[in-house]
Parts: sequence; structure tokens; C-alpha cells
Amino acid sequence: MNRWIHFALIALVLPHGLALSAEPAAAPNPCKTEVVKFEEAIGFIRQHQGVGPAAVLKEKLLPAKVEAELLATKGYCGLAQYLRDKKLDR
Repeated sequence: MNRWIHFALIALVLPHGLALSAEPAAAPNPCKTEVVKFEEAIGFIRQHQGVGPAAVLKEKLLPAKVEAELLATKGYCGLAQYLRDKKLDR
């Protein structure tokens, strides 16, 4: 049997989850994970205290201008470093 036909038959039998992929799985970005944790904390406050108090607190802890500048210049790692420096990563 031609090996290409054999390979095609094996590929059809394999479940889709086991199919071989040419692209590796994307590694999680630890900097983005830190930023997401901060956003989840603000989301918790938004859910329990309301949109207004959450917005005021977020602006006090991380001004929108600073957040935009850091994301534009240094990306998520720059923003994560800012959160660590301000002790907001806990």
C-alpha cells in the first residue's frame, strides 16, 4: 500500500483532538495573566459595588492614560511591571 494512502487512512481514523498540527500551541503570556488578574479584581468590585465605584477605584490605581501609554510602548509586560511596582499584583 502506498504510504501516503496509509497516512491518509490513519488521519481519518484518528479523533480530531489527536490530529497532528503543524502549529505549536500558543504559550500563555505570564504578563498578560497578571494584567487579567487585576482586571478580574476590578470586575469583582464592579459586580458588587457598581460601575461607578469600580471606575473611580481603577482610575485611582491605574489611570487610563498611564494604562494606554504602557500598553502602547511596553505591552503587557510593562503594564504588569507597573502593577508590581504599585503593589497591585496581589
